[in-house]
Amino acid sequence: MSIRRLTAAFLILLLAACTPSEFSEPPEVSLVDLRPLDVTLFEQRLAVGLRIRNPNDAAMSIDGMRFALEVNGRPFAKGMGDQTITVPRLSEAVTEGVAVVGTADLLRQLMGAPEAKGLDYHISGTLFLSGASRRSLPFDSQGSFDLFSSSVSKTRGAMP
Repeated sequence: MSIRRLTAAFLILLLAACTPSEFSEPPEVSLVDLRPLDVTLFEQRLAVGLRIRNPNDAAMSIDGMRFALEVNGRPFAKGMGDQTITVPRLSEAVTEGVAVVGTADLLRQLMGAPEAKGLDYHISGTLFLSGASRRSLPFDSQGSFDLFSSSVSKTRGAMP
């Protein structure tokens, strides 16, 4: 390969690496649902509903996710999902994953519930984008549910 071709190939790769991402803002992810799927002596499987908000000017095609959920400052569950969804530009969509929580973690949460007036959560993880690039986008969000008034508040987290 000649020096001229090698230099041209290097410049093309350099320009491709410097191209701005179509997703300049991180996605906003919030917890919208928790439902039991399967209960055994040692663990529980939960359906976890997540709202994904896309603040960017390009549609976001997602074909998987993985996440960790903390409740009231304690690790609660880890999960993943392989649903394929497209979140339109400047819009939102709801998807579902499956999480596993150990019985000991669930009991710790229940024992702390009587003095808790609400449910504070922190969810972090990765959204996997479909397409040739197979990119991933991290997310980190927190929010709370007021158990007595059914209100939900969300605090947008920073991208890790």
